[in-house]
Amino acid sequence: MKDRGVGENKSNEKKTKNDRLIGADGLRAIACLMIIFTHLWGNLNIQSQTGGVREAEIFFIMVANTGTSIFFILSGFLLAYPFWKKYLNNESFPNIKNYVIRRAARIVPGFYIALAASVIVMLAFKMNVQYLWQRVLAAATFTSGFHYITFFPTDINGPLWSISFEVFCYLLMPIFMSILYKFSKNRSFKKAILYWCGVFILILVMNQLVQICFATDDVNKGWQFGIIGGAKSWMPNYNPVGFFAQFSIGIMAAGITTQLFSINDKLKHLKEMWIFDIISAISLVSAFILIWNLRYAPEFSHSIQNQPYFFPYFQVLIAITLITATHSNIFGKILDNKFFKYTAKVSFGLYIWHYLVMNVVYLKFFNGMQYMAINDIGTWLLISLSIIGISYLIATISYKFVEKPILDKAHSRKG
Repeated sequence: MKDRGVGENKSNEKKTKNDRLIGADGLRAIACLMIIFTHLWGNLNIQSQTGGVREAEIFFIMVANTGTSIFFILSGFLLAYPFWKKYLNNESFPNIKNYVIRRAARIVPGFYIALAASVIVMLAFKMNVQYLWQRVLAAATFTSGFHYITFFPTDINGPLWSISFEVFCYLLMPIFMSILYKFSKNRSFKKAILYWCGVFILILVMNQLVQICFATDDVNKGWQFGIIGGAKSWMPNYNPVGFFAQFSIGIMAAGITTQLFSINDKLKHLKEMWIFDIISAISLVSAFILIWNLRYAPEFSHSIQNQPYFFPYFQVLIAITLITATHSNIFGKILDNKFFKYTAKVSFGLYIWHYLVMNVVYLKFFNGMQYMAINDIGTWLLISLSIIGISYLIATISYKFVEKPILDKAHSRKG
């Protein structure tokens, strides 16, 4: 009995190891750093730059915000993966209570602290903010993404806008998964992936209706009218329904990955030929070539339904990278290097704190945040490195003392 137990443990350990989603941490780190650099490069006066520096600034300001889309694809991929495993193994629907608790543990504490800190900073610097408490209330209830007035929870921490979109996707995914479970008597990957293709089309139809029915007027519309005017120019191209289409690409990628794990032996020859490494590298490089070549393209161009982030071309390339990196020999491991793994671990803190840190630095030492205000690249580089260092420090503290303890408690729940 003892020997058999050891054998079973080894088998389980091998299965767990084989099922690791290699490369996901690396892509999360890339996404996070792209967003941080997008905001930092915006402080450098582009008119004072030439050559490669100027081209790099154009790239980061105009298209590196696609890192946000990578986050949504990753979330769909990672959160849907357990649902796909249970579905294809003919197991029961995952414990939805645990799912909700774990999602809340991941998002709510860190987000609320960053939101509160942002409000305190605005009040401390006596900033003139429109609809402050209405926006804060909408952010606290994760409904800010449904109207341009509340779209940005605060003037001083712009990236918080995406959290309500994420939560909306967190809610929709298990709802659609539950329908798949309920009406699939004879489960198969083919039926499930066709179902999700149908969901994807349905979401596109709904998004088109959103575009038609909730178009914003031209009164005070545009970034020249401040952050609310900017949000008005983004919506309804930016809306939670449309972003679920991007999230869904990650969900379908998770399904394909799960299916590939189940036929791992048949893919052994392809792995030995390094096919997965080649495809993964080509797809990731192609994603960046795509956005590099489109750095001068108008916003919302080269996208279906005027969605942001060159939808769905960029998202499909990232999804292919995720699917194949998991089965690669070394490419996924290269992505999951030590620095990227650590960045991925504290990425949520980096995302919700870096913009606030940047604004505080400029409010404190430069009499306010001014877009493209720095002419000297050396000065800009020194300030940017300081902001990055402070952001990593705060993100580390947040992860160690806020996020991880709560996450550990949530994951220790039985059921």
